[in-house]
Amino acid sequence: MAKIDLKIGSHVFYNNEPYCIYRIVNLSEVGLEHLKTKKLLNAKITELSSKEVPEVPKNIMEYSQREWDEAKKRFDMIKDIVYKSASKEDISKICTQHNVSHTTLYTWKRRYEQTAEISSLISNKSQRGKKGARVDPKVEAIIDESLETLYLNKQRYSFPRIYNKIARECVKAVLEPPHANTVRNRIKAIHPKEALKRRYSAKLAHEKFSNFEGEYPYGNYPLEVVQIDHTPLDIIVVDKTYRKPLGRPYLTLAIDVYSRMIAGFYLSLQSPGYYNVSQCILSIFSQKDTYLAHYNVSGKWEIFGIPRMIHVDNGQDLVSEETQRACEEFGCSLLKRPVGRPQFASHIERLFGTINGEIHNLPGTTRSNIQERATYDSAKHACYTLDELTQWLIHYIVNIYHTKHHTGIEMSPNDKYQKGILGDENTPGTGVLPSIIEDLDTIKIALLPTSYRTVQKDGITIDGITYYSDVLRAWIGITDKNNKKIKHKIKQDPLSLRKIYFFDPEIKQYFEIPYRKIYAPDMTFWDLLAAKRYLKENKIQNYSEEDLFEAYEKLERMEKEVKDKQGKVKLRKSQAPKISTIQKSKEIKEEAPEEDDLDSLFKNITLYKVAPRKNKHEI
Repeated sequence: MAKIDLKIGSHVFYNNEPYCIYRIVNLSEVGLEHLKTKKLLNAKITELSSKEVPEVPKNIMEYSQREWDEAKKRFDMIKDIVYKSASKEDISKICTQHNVSHTTLYTWKRRYEQTAEISSLISNKSQRGKKGARVDPKVEAIIDESLETLYLNKQRYSFPRIYNKIARECVKAVLEPPHANTVRNRIKAIHPKEALKRRYSAKLAHEKFSNFEGEYPYGNYPLEVVQIDHTPLDIIVVDKTYRKPLGRPYLTLAIDVYSRMIAGFYLSLQSPGYYNVSQCILSIFSQKDTYLAHYNVSGKWEIFGIPRMIHVDNGQDLVSEETQRACEEFGCSLLKRPVGRPQFASHIERLFGTINGEIHNLPGTTRSNIQERATYDSAKHACYTLDELTQWLIHYIVNIYHTKHHTGIEMSPNDKYQKGILGDENTPGTGVLPSIIEDLDTIKIALLPTSYRTVQKDGITIDGITYYSDVLRAWIGITDKNNKKIKHKIKQDPLSLRKIYFFDPEIKQYFEIPYRKIYAPDMTFWDLLAAKRYLKENKIQNYSEEDLFEAYEKLERMEKEVKDKQGKVKLRKSQAPKISTIQKSKEIKEEAPEEDDLDSLFKNITLYKVAPRKNKHEI
């Protein structure tokens, strides 16, 4: 996992050969100069790599919180001197202020400049693994529990009381108490913002550690500031099988403040939570060609990369530790929007209004309120599935919103974004494309929901489905020191349950573990819920894994049958009449009416007697 800086002078690898970026061609290509042969060529951004031989991806979530906080503290020391030459006076000032040596500071500076990753500042002398810490794990557990209950407490107990409590607990457990300095170091490793929040108040922590106070930090260049927010869309979506109403979907959207381009999104039936935010952030990092191809939408969506700041709503469940750490790793500040500051979300709120305004023209819209909806039956007219609505949304973003003139920036978002990077006759652009993440799959795994499961003889079972691979063999029957089966960290993608990601604590790497039934159908988490609901409605209890897959396949067949019937009805309605049918219709019209019908025509006619004329002159 590495970040690639797409700026002039950066060294990259193309076709496993070393090059230097000498110019920015457009938003998807750069000009390269071979470092040895000096040959010039153009290459797509997607074809670049940061290293000649790919490394085994690191898992940023496997560092302890203590290690991660220490790395962030080191970065705070060097952030003002990285990527530039610093005077001896500046270096000495930092060393004196933080009590570190010049050699150590230069080492940290060199590490970060080589990788641009926070994790590079974590000590190589890891306290994890077989070497272990010098402190007994049981003593560590006592220290952690005491700091949690006594130090991180609004009572704010004194250090002697905290240490005495730890010492007493160790004596009771027949363990050697730790040195007082060990406890002090544990306290220093706690993030000061967390300590201030727990010991005093969240308000004080926010006031001291918040990056912004007062006026909103307006975006001065592309991807400087990205806003993320949520809204329920004013439309009811239907299920794929019976086209029955499911409810209103939630849209999580990210907007680039500078250009007003939509940098990422996530649409689902889930109410806003950390998974919605993490998937939206993943969408920001990702190149959008995959979205366009998957939903068969033509057009260009050229905004992607690592923003400098991401603003999210101030909700307790909207930012997970995984999301926070993934952003910190690549130098992206993830900030919560201050409470009671509507100006911090003004751009995205207006965008939500624009999108919902367009949705009011679609069948199944709920409008904005009951008065506007009047007698319109939204559920009755609903016809869009979630996938179909996603396709509509992507088309609207790419081919309408991004290309339409925006009064706030006096041009289209596409033009504004391109101008901010490449410049024009009057305004110089940054000349630098946003940095990208080389191994996006590692970040994708890190942002997935986490669960913990034991390894059984037949594999790992989650939600009634069993997964197995030879990788799991080494962990069957393995217990911890308390003779309990070890629970392993598992990552699972709700959009595809075909495989899970198993973290091996010894190798420190995730492995893909497929279905035990290799040929079973792929499902989403919501498909699984539908299959379980189907079994429950049919009063099938104590169902097996096989029953779940059969229920899903039956729902799939029913969906296909419904679509086929709908297709035949539409075909019959749209087909032109056959020639033979038209001819037969004409023949029926030309047939003479029956005698009864002729008599009825003359039924009301009166007959008169007329005398014959004698000659031609008589009148």
